Amino acid sequence: MITNYPKLTRLWVALLDVGVTFASYIGAVYLRNAMIALYPFGGIVNWQEHWEILITILLVWRGLFGFQEAYVGQRFTSLKTDLLVVVKTVIFGTLIVLTFAFLIKSNIPRTLIFIFAIVNLIFLFGEKALFYQFIGYLRKQGKNIKRVLVLGAGDVAKAFIFSVEKYPDWGLKILGLICKNELNVGDERFGYKLVGHTDDLRELLHYNPIDELVVALPAKHLGAVEDVMAICDEEGVPVRIVSPFFKNLISKANTDMIHGLPIIKFSSVERDDFEITLKRVMDIIVSFVSFVLLVPIFGPIAMLIKRESPGPVFYRWKVLGLNKRPLVSYKFRTMVENADNVKEKLIVNNEMSGTAFKMSNDPRITRVGKWLRKFSIDELPQLWSVLKGDMSLVGPRPPLQTEVEKYEGWHRRKLSVKPGITCLWQVNGRNEINDFDEWMRLDMKYIDEWSLWLDFKILFKTAWVVVRGTGR
Repeated sequence: MITNYPKLTRLWVALLDVGVTFASYIGAVYLRNAMIALYPFGGIVNWQEHWEILITILLVWRGLFGFQEAYVGQRFTSLKTDLLVVVKTVIFGTLIVLTFAFLIKSNIPRTLIFIFAIVNLIFLFGEKALFYQFIGYLRKQGKNIKRVLVLGAGDVAKAFIFSVEKYPDWGLKILGLICKNELNVGDERFGYKLVGHTDDLRELLHYNPIDELVVALPAKHLGAVEDVMAICDEEGVPVRIVSPFFKNLISKANTDMIHGLPIIKFSSVERDDFEITLKRVMDIIVSFVSFVLLVPIFGPIAMLIKRESPGPVFYRWKVLGLNKRPLVSYKFRTMVENADNVKEKLIVNNEMSGTAFKMSNDPRITRVGKWLRKFSIDELPQLWSVLKGDMSLVGPRPPLQTEVEKYEGWHRRKLSVKPGITCLWQVNGRNEINDFDEWMRLDMKYIDEWSLWLDFKILFKTAWVVVRGTGR
């Protein structure tokens, strides 16, 4: 987005959401108590009684709003989008709170949590609707609007102006254009007048209320912007650069100042540290709990594997992890002991176009192995890799070194994130996908659209795939 809400505004909105959620809980308590007075179905509850659940609710709601970038940049531009964020927060937050209440064996009435969810949904909907009414009122009064000058009169400026007119919620008002000497002052381009030349910039900024200068020039002219930026710096006017120079990059840019040196970082995968930390916390909790619950079945599985064919119980899976780091993970062995040596003879039967190997009736797979693969049980030992931090629950499938050597350029971007046990490929008909590029496109889609919400959806879909037994 071009404009940014001040940090203070975002802070107030975050506090407002927390306040409304707190009020929703109190309202739910009184509503439930009133319902009990008419239709007895439980005991009366005091709102201070279950403080640990209330604190959990406030923290979880704040975290879920944060995950969905509800308070980042110019985020308050679509009521429909914000209402969708509210729905996701309430639904998913309720599931987390119910799970937490179960784990700590809280005696809070579950009906109270469900009533709170409904009340909170209504209150937050009302809050967002009123907020947008307020923003609309301010803009009609000419407030909360940024007055900008546009430096440029070519295609880049045209594209920028078109975007401003297409998205009025950006809150920008273009005062006019400035350029070198291509046009005369007063000439009109794209519906706006040329108010001066670059030589007039200092005077224009000095005597007019201008909030920002937007530089919309072709890449070949960006080198001449230094003097313009120096003038703006003296006048205290911020500068935004709309640069077509990087238009073909999918990377996200971040700026920093290191020992007085301005640094611009471009990264195709840019994640919020807080979200990454929570993803790691989720990995640890889920993998640890799953490991504890499932370890008892490891023994019988090991006995079945050893009984059918000689060789180790676990298969040492040598693959590449984050940023091409060598990684050794473990799976239950589902093939004969010399499977890797036999693979070369079976390459002619490969059903997957590209570098990966796939064969419907692979003769190397044992009878027990087919059953383990059908329900994805062979993947369970990888929970140890997740617990150690080598892998994640959700992420692109880690590739073999020999596969990476045959990758096309764009395939290699999958190595820019931590690999996972399951991803979009696994839950989108991996049995039917025979095109390696299609597999890679699903991995790129996951990387580009990643969110914790997406991870949860993939985990739920994975659980359904496992239950149905539609694995490999």
